Amino acid sequence: MTQRIGFILLPGYSSMAYVSAMEPLLVCNELTGEDAFSTFTVALSGNKTFSSLGNRMDTDFNLDNAPDADVWVVAGTSPARHPATPGLDDFLQALPTRCSLGGLASGTYVLARLGLVNGYRAVVHWLSYDELLKEHKSILLASEQFCIDRDRLTCRGGSSSLDMMLMWIARNISAETAEAVSRHFVNERLGIPSDTVPQQLSERTRAEQPKLAEALELMDANIEEPLTTDDIAFHVKISRRQLERLFKKHLNAVPSRYYLQIRLEKARNKLLSCSESIAEIGLSCGFSSGAHFSTAYRNQYGLTPSEDRSLHQKMSIDK
Repeated sequence: MTQRIGFILLPGYSSMAYVSAMEPLLVCNELTGEDAFSTFTVALSGNKTFSSLGNRMDTDFNLDNAPDADVWVVAGTSPARHPATPGLDDFLQALPTRCSLGGLASGTYVLARLGLVNGYRAVVHWLSYDELLKEHKSILLASEQFCIDRDRLTCRGGSSSLDMMLMWIARNISAETAEAVSRHFVNERLGIPSDTVPQQLSERTRAEQPKLAEALELMDANIEEPLTTDDIAFHVKISRRQLERLFKKHLNAVPSRYYLQIRLEKARNKLLSCSESIAEIGLSCGFSSGAHFSTAYRNQYGLTPSEDRSLHQKMSIDK
């Protein structure tokens, strides 16, 4: 089912915090081919507000005509400002208890002031920390960049909004989908085409297409010694042609190409997270030689394994 998420944009809302929270939801939909999330924007009044950059945002709704949502996220300012928001206060307090609530940057302060995060672990913009600690002792202020406690999502703002939403995707869809969305943004930063990431199969499609789901499980379980397409079709008890049709329809790929993407993705995760030699990583992911691995890797990502590892290490040092 589609989860509806409404972003309430306070005047001067942080552009970076808002976009970093909203965009991974859209990318998730694109990668899974499913409308897992539906987003809309809400102004306090009228149908426009202005961001921290001074850009005008024409919102979809305002507080008076906003539709129902499963999650409401208050996108606040950074640095934090706390003007009175009487219309918003009434709106939030009248929401059904089934709704999840979130705060970006100073947005958490609004929730805290209304007692909507009492008894929850929550994160607030650093400029509000001492004030909240003093006035709202029932809030368990967390020191992390973001925090998800049951049905409350809070973060300090900035890029931590992205990390928070990746966790939300992992909890509501799957960890594999969240990893794919995360990889999309890493690849975007490195200039790697997004189609190098294997498209994820939604949970609904897995349930509706058990043969396809079984084929993917076989691929995941046979990385070091890859199966042929005929082997996979035999094990899932369908013809090769049927298997190819399933992959084309639901994953827009042929089985062999998708399998190669999975193996390369696993190899890249190892390459960037451990100290194993490139040759060992290649062999563990089903490549018969270092040259074969390097060629396939370069064709997929636009740079060799050694170049990618060096670039990643340099970025980590710079960060």
